[in-house]
Amino acid sequence: MFSFSLASHSSCFGEPHACMTGSLRIAHSPKTRGIEACKCRKRGLQSFIGFVCMAAVFSFLLLGCSSHGPAPLDGAFVSQGALPELPIAKGSLILAAVNDPHSGKGSFSYEGHEIPPVIHVSPGETLRINYRNHMSPHSTEQCASGPCMNMTNLHFHGLHVSPASPQDDTISMMAMPGESIQYRVDIPLDQAPGLYWYHTHPHGESYRQALDGMSGAIVIDGIERYVPEVRAMKERILILRDAELRAHDPHPPLREKLVQLLDVRCSSSHETPERILTVNGVIHPTIAIAPGERQFWRILNASPDLYADLSIDSEQMAVVARDGMPLAFHDPERRPENVEHILLPPAGRVEAIITGPRSGVRASLRSSCVDTGRSGDANPAMVLADLDPGSYAHPLVVQSVANQTPPVYKPLSAAFLDKYESRAPDYSVRFNENSQGAYFINRRKYSPEDGPMTTVQIGDYQHWHILNDTSELHPFHIHQVHFLVFRTNGKAEAQPEWLDTVNVPAKGSVDLMMDFTDPIIRGTSLFHCHLLKHEDQGMMAKILFK
Repeated sequence: MFSFSLASHSSCFGEPHACMTGSLRIAHSPKTRGIEACKCRKRGLQSFIGFVCMAAVFSFLLLGCSSHGPAPLDGAFVSQGALPELPIAKGSLILAAVNDPHSGKGSFSYEGHEIPPVIHVSPGETLRINYRNHMSPHSTEQCASGPCMNMTNLHFHGLHVSPASPQDDTISMMAMPGESIQYRVDIPLDQAPGLYWYHTHPHGESYRQALDGMSGAIVIDGIERYVPEVRAMKERILILRDAELRAHDPHPPLREKLVQLLDVRCSSSHETPERILTVNGVIHPTIAIAPGERQFWRILNASPDLYADLSIDSEQMAVVARDGMPLAFHDPERRPENVEHILLPPAGRVEAIITGPRSGVRASLRSSCVDTGRSGDANPAMVLADLDPGSYAHPLVVQSVANQTPPVYKPLSAAFLDKYESRAPDYSVRFNENSQGAYFINRRKYSPEDGPMTTVQIGDYQHWHILNDTSELHPFHIHQVHFLVFRTNGKAEAQPEWLDTVNVPAKGSVDLMMDFTDPIIRGTSLFHCHLLKHEDQGMMAKILFK
């Protein structure tokens, strides 16, 4: 399975070891190579020490590298390295669903590498994707109702586009192994510029494919029209995905140590942590940023069910957008807002300006422990990445640049908002589950053959009340639209936010103002819990936009 090529010189590898994977080069720090203490010299006990050093190097390679580069451990590299830059695709691309030859897990392949690209597209343009299912018809993985069938499709999460074929149709568009789908997604001229994402959405198999990493970022270009200062900043895409911790796997202790996983419970849940978060496929990478430098970070939580409560040691984050929606989009006077931390549910995104720590100050990007409720999964604190001023050697690059048309604003007056917020809900959604592990919306379990649970006449806003009858958190998501979150547990939000995915507290509720005004969304769409295991098991429903 493994092949090694050891250098012939007698030193103990004085240069940092590097591995290759696809188009990414990951440089590993000495402390993670396991040979920091080796001081091989051509004198004295050279032969003995050389043997020990070579054994240490061999052990590192066994854990971290193969003939294909760093051996992925459930989609992530074992040890620390520089944050990888992700490949970029623009406008038209071929994307393949494949099975990893080593693990058998599902993966996206782009231009010969199993690294999903960041797709850039501008308002008014058309995104074309030739999506090919090259997965095996005989899966080794388990899905919600038994062995996976490896059927697949794509959802363009957060985009205000048509739910009809050949666009964001996740109901009838499906590719079985050996089949292809042609997507042609028309991006509206008034689509808010920001961070969105694409992921597979085959009911019953969504969780497994998302856990395997079948997802990627979409950037609608032009956010500098709303936040001019980001134009001069280095832009980074950070995608959080999962690496599994398995009971009989020799690697979990190493992984837990690398992310400084804390065995401190912050909830009444008795679950044991099963996974940790990676950043761009790397466990605990370093992010180069000079002291005082301002960078523009765009962070996506692509985990199927882990929350990320993000903070940076001794630093604030200046938030400029949430779930792809610039703060200024509905309020031209709203400026970037400094926060100490921000909670991203599964599928949540944040875009923020990050300032490099002062010289000599160590800082890390962390996720705090999240209380997911008595019936929820463990969601422990961990270190996601280190900020590294010493390795900074990058030019300033801003990838997201659209045409120079003036920004589009959609301000809503306080009186207008109050009209919808003060009236009785137009529709209520209840998340339910039972002791047998079945999940429902309004006591109904989703079936692809079901008709719409509700019908909406487009052209207006609606007040929706989302209730959570269970003892665990559930993130609510609806396709095609954003909504304004104005109340949580009956209490008015100090600063209502426009989102496409919102956390609903255990035994609690949220009140939303749904934007159903755009005629482009006509057709049958979906709303569901974005804990994808719950969605696969029935916590989803159809909605008809007329």
